Amino acid sequence: MVKLVEIKNRKNKTLRGVLTLPDNIVNPYLVLNLHGFGGSKSGYKYSHTHLSRELEKNNFGCARFDFYGCGESDGEYEEMTFTGLIEDSIDLYDWIIENNITTKDHIILSGQSMGGYVAACVAPKVNPVGLILMCPGAGMWYGCRERSDSLKEKSIQYADMEGLKFSIDFNYDLYNYEPFSSCKGYDNDAIIIRGSNDKLVDDKTCRTYLSCYNKEKSSYIEIEGGDHNFASIKAKAMCEEAIINFCNKFI
Repeated sequence: MVKLVEIKNRKNKTLRGVLTLPDNIVNPYLVLNLHGFGGSKSGYKYSHTHLSRELEKNNFGCARFDFYGCGESDGEYEEMTFTGLIEDSIDLYDWIIENNITTKDHIILSGQSMGGYVAACVAPKVNPVGLILMCPGAGMWYGCRERSDSLKEKSIQYADMEGLKFSIDFNYDLYNYEPFSSCKGYDNDAIIIRGSNDKLVDDKTCRTYLSCYNKEKSSYIEIEGGDHNFASIKAKAMCEEAIINFCNKFI
């Protein structure tokens, strides 16, 4: 079953998304997937859409939404803040439980790139049964305040991100969330997935995340030949296989 859904976040703004559920399964395990910077619920080349279908084929649900200021959700891109991304994710998590889509102990939190960074920050706050970090974009934190200071000195309030209006205030807010201290406190199962040819997220970042989690419950998989978006037929299939194998451990 595929259903278009809308929810109101804590600021009474509408977030729009897609809920995919397997047929005839009560209380399914469900992946709440968070998209990356400048992205949407569909993912790069529809990768998140395809993942949701693969999850459904394997009897897992998937919920994916556009963050506030992104895609089909309310707001403009320049209004986006990192705090807002965290709050949206928690509101989505709570909505799933409050609307009896599934129970708290059946939610697996997932994120790709910036969405992975957000998911890692959110996990200690909501304690999902599982955590999937696809090329988590912790590197965007380093130098974020200095980049905005540089623009501010030139009286520039917004950067042009390939047609998206990006506020320098986003980076000032982001600075409050050092990635590897913000992710601590989560002790359930976690998997980190990275493409070996990823030019944006390096091996060190992923291994540092790995060190923050319970070593008996966490793993790191590198997809040979995959880039930041796992943008090849082989790499995408391998990434999806790793995610489904991870989800299967909960059944």
